[in-house]
Amino acid sequence: MAYFSSCSKTRHCYSPMLKNFLLGIIVVVSTFQVLVSALDDSTAAKSLSSNLEGPGDDVGAFAVLPDVNEDGQSIEAEINQIDDTNLSFEELYEQGVRAYDDHLWYSCANKIERAVQDYKVFKHTLSNCRLECSKGLRESQLANLTSQVPDFSTFGKFLRDADCYRRCTEESLDTHPQLTDRMESAFEKRLPYHYLQFCYYKLDRLKLAASAAYTYYLANPQDVDTKQNIVYYRDTAKVSETDFVDLELQPYKEHYIRALLAYDEHQWGSVIFHFEGCLEEYFKEHERCLSDCEGKGQLQGPEFSTVVADAIVDIMACKLDCEKKLSTIYTEPIKLLLQDIYHHLQFAYYKEGELEKAAEATASFLLLNSTHQVMLDNKAILKKELHYTDDDFIPQKDVAEYAALREEMQALMDIIKREYRLRDLLPEGEVINLLSRADQDLKETDDWMSRYEKLGMHIISKSVDLHRHERFVTDGLLKEDQCEELLALTEDLPTEPIGSRKFDLKVARQRLEDDLNEDYEASLRLFVRAAEVVRHYTQRYLQISVSLHLKYTSIVCWSQPQEPALIESCHIQEDGTCVRFDDMADELYSDSYTTVTYLNTADEDGDFQFLNEKNEVDSAFGIKCGRTVGFNSGDRHTIKVPKSGNPRCAMVIRYTTDVNNDEKDYHDTLTLLQRIDELRLANEAKNAKDIMKQFEEEGVRVVQTGKELLGTERFVADGLASDAQCSTLRSMVQNGALLGDGYDHLDSKPSFISPHTEHEMYQGITIYRAAKLAQQNTISPFGLRAFLELSEKSRLLVENYFNLTKPLYFDYTHLVCRTAVGDNSDRQDLSHPVHADNCLLQSDGSCTKGYPAFTQRDYSAILYLNDDFDGGEFFFAHSNKTEQVAVKPQCGRLVGFNAGDFHGVRAVTRGQRCALALWFTHNPNFKELAHIQARKTLKQLELEPEVQHHEDL
Repeated sequence: MAYFSSCSKTRHCYSPMLKNFLLGIIVVVSTFQVLVSALDDSTAAKSLSSNLEGPGDDVGAFAVLPDVNEDGQSIEAEINQIDDTNLSFEELYEQGVRAYDDHLWYSCANKIERAVQDYKVFKHTLSNCRLECSKGLRESQLANLTSQVPDFSTFGKFLRDADCYRRCTEESLDTHPQLTDRMESAFEKRLPYHYLQFCYYKLDRLKLAASAAYTYYLANPQDVDTKQNIVYYRDTAKVSETDFVDLELQPYKEHYIRALLAYDEHQWGSVIFHFEGCLEEYFKEHERCLSDCEGKGQLQGPEFSTVVADAIVDIMACKLDCEKKLSTIYTEPIKLLLQDIYHHLQFAYYKEGELEKAAEATASFLLLNSTHQVMLDNKAILKKELHYTDDDFIPQKDVAEYAALREEMQALMDIIKREYRLRDLLPEGEVINLLSRADQDLKETDDWMSRYEKLGMHIISKSVDLHRHERFVTDGLLKEDQCEELLALTEDLPTEPIGSRKFDLKVARQRLEDDLNEDYEASLRLFVRAAEVVRHYTQRYLQISVSLHLKYTSIVCWSQPQEPALIESCHIQEDGTCVRFDDMADELYSDSYTTVTYLNTADEDGDFQFLNEKNEVDSAFGIKCGRTVGFNSGDRHTIKVPKSGNPRCAMVIRYTTDVNNDEKDYHDTLTLLQRIDELRLANEAKNAKDIMKQFEEEGVRVVQTGKELLGTERFVADGLASDAQCSTLRSMVQNGALLGDGYDHLDSKPSFISPHTEHEMYQGITIYRAAKLAQQNTISPFGLRAFLELSEKSRLLVENYFNLTKPLYFDYTHLVCRTAVGDNSDRQDLSHPVHADNCLLQSDGSCTKGYPAFTQRDYSAILYLNDDFDGGEFFFAHSNKTEQVAVKPQCGRLVGFNAGDFHGVRAVTRGQRCALALWFTHNPNFKELAHIQARKTLKQLELEPEVQHHEDL
């Protein structure tokens, strides 16, 4: 006998976890009991309420207000200050945040509430206008416009739609604020509710505070502070669970939750009513989502066709993402939400005897998933009972249109991804992050240049100084350790008779394929990153309107030729050639540029020289590590080859504006490095438990976990370093550190003063400097070994304590000491203000991944070296910069945490506080090369006869 299958029997509608998740909820709070049970590890109650309440119209209408705010100002006076009827939602929100900062709680709540409501009206109006214009419900003044201009059918539609949309929004909105990405992101992430919950709390409106906290949590489920606030409202403030309301709950979500509860109670009529309502509201919301995507396309560039095409691709991607966006009922998307709805619905129809409706729902499901065996079995049963043929199974009109549109858009996007030449391979916003570790999103050239200056990249000669357009000279694009690693790529390469030696990506790829040497791989990754940074800088400085593509990348070294006569009658070029006088270019190119970034320092014998039309020296300058010269590839130049000593070497890059000439070797190298990453990840087979057991045997003990530290990825461990190791590293700071080292690019403070407070002296030493000092015998090899060993031990502990599935690499390692200056007993500032290590903490409590944040950092650790000082405690913080929990430093104590966690350091009021600070990344492209160099140096030093074993280490 065939049985008609339901979701509860087959588990094909939603996962058992989701079912248990949803069936344990009180509807009014949209799974609130599950939330709080997860927070306090209690079992979710099984009693269900059907009295679901949405956000009421009176949200924020306070029945009782305290007489004064925290600053002693009367609430009446505060209310009288509010005269802002003409403010936009953006202005209201920003003023609400300022009121929050000033502890004006009523003003905070009033302004942010209104900002939320006005934002909703604004977005709804824009959406309505787009829909009305696209459906012909509104007419443009240009409705009858015709023209014989070529392609006017397309252009005319743009004109009519734009005219209709602008007239509609102007008629419907009193003001039309420009919606910035930052403000849209704040509202989409529900940040206003983050402020509202605290302002409500300070006004004793606990039910509203609880709902605001819950509303914010649904969009930010990883926010630990908000979880704790919700538990507080429930357990301490005794807010009833039925008063936790999602203030942003959309109608289709409400119907969905009600329908599942009715389904569990076998109330089939109610199931049908709510799932039908869910579908109706879902398709409305999907239509709005598609419409909102029309405002998402980013128009960048001067070429009309590429600008429009790229914008359409952006819009298409946004529309394809609507299904996933709308499938989030709680905090995570529900896989195949529409199929889930139709599966429940067809079974409810069947149980109610509405077989034709069941057949329609079955057809609708199979339109979305034609191979689902359970639904095919159900279809067979319905065919038999209804005497239907396949042609009788007709899906609902709405889902048929939905599926057809989705299929067409996906097919088009597949073609675009496969065939269309998209924008730059590496997004501009990520490129500068590669070497400078900063992700920038600035548009104006002056802004970019000022940011480059802060990163240590300084223009020393502009075009006007060098007598020709498109010439420039900049210092600081590479650091000494980076130059050394890039020079290593040229070792063992043959020298041409004229004296040039050349490295390129074809050579590198072949060598890496023959021998996967990790050090060589790291140097190659640096080369690729450096090339992208120089490309990006060049494009910004020259203000080239189209994208520059890498045409050829190389490192070229010049030394004296074996036969000097070979170069007597030609001009030596940076690219490794020698061009005869008569063959010099006579004009500049319109699509080709060159940069030369030097990797070592040479005296006057190695000068670079620009030439004029008569082949006379126009301007000349010396070379040093990190100096970059840029010019049009047709520009005349030559170089002087050092008469003796080391060769002069430079990274030479030729660029093109023609995408068809983009360097294939560069892309092939990126593919090879990606393949290496995948192989390395597949071969990772470390046993974290075994490694942690080994740490335990060595005396390392985890003394605080995330539970005690009020976070998910945090711990404190003791015993990682011995007293002798701590003493050795502290001595290294005294003997070899630079005052202010690590912040030498900051010119606004004397270098010996901490960049964070004038009350402390800051001394630091990097792993690269430690290796150099060891070579100079300023510090002992034992100290360098301790530096390396403790760094690696810290990295290994963090990687294995968190049981990470991807390897951690050093991103930056810094040995630092902070010393109190003068009388510090009354200090109110911090030694290091509250911050996160991979994002920028904003005044609204959000943390943006942008310049100058080190966005590649994933985890951080601090290994302390002493405790004989006052103050200086490390602390984890809330997003409002208030302290959560503090950790007292001592020798051998390590604090490890997620790089996105907020933290700070209390003021050092007496003595000196020393620590080894470490930042880690999962991205091998940011692996700190100084560790490779330091290991090489240590190996060389320990081979020397006078270096003996140091028992204390």
